[in-house]
Amino acid sequence: MWSRILPSVVTLSWIVAVSSELQYVLLVPTVVRSNSPQTACVQFQSLSEPLSLSVVLEYSNIQTTLFEEFVTKNDYFTCCDFKVPPATSDPLAFISFSAKGNTVNLTERRSVAIENVYNTLFIQTDKPIYKPGQKGCWGAGVS
Repeated sequence: MWSRILPSVVTLSWIVAVSSELQYVLLVPTVVRSNSPQTACVQFQSLSEPLSLSVVLEYSNIQTTLFEEFVTKNDYFTCCDFKVPPATSDPLAFISFSAKGNTVNLTERRSVAIENVYNTLFIQTDKPIYKPGQKGCWGAGVS
């Protein structure tokens, strides 16, 4: 299941056992690509109390909320897709994680790198140069 959700890039996963009962996992790529869909997933196991969950992407004084939910299930798993703005001079962004309840107060802030993705269009024709007015061959059987 994880191979369908996560890209083939190296993935950062934080696994923290707060007690023998509460465990959580936050999965985000260590390198996020600009202007293309990215996926983040959160999982809790054996929750003993409701939690207020927040996961935020921070980049260049802009905060993008990935998750903001009130978790009441004992076992919880969710994923979300998000887009990252293009990196300017500094390709470093941060993921902030927070889960708070009556007796639980978890916070983490980790860095991720932004890789700019540039769209490129490649067109190949049947010959290198056309004269004005000539029609090109753009597919099988088309002239």
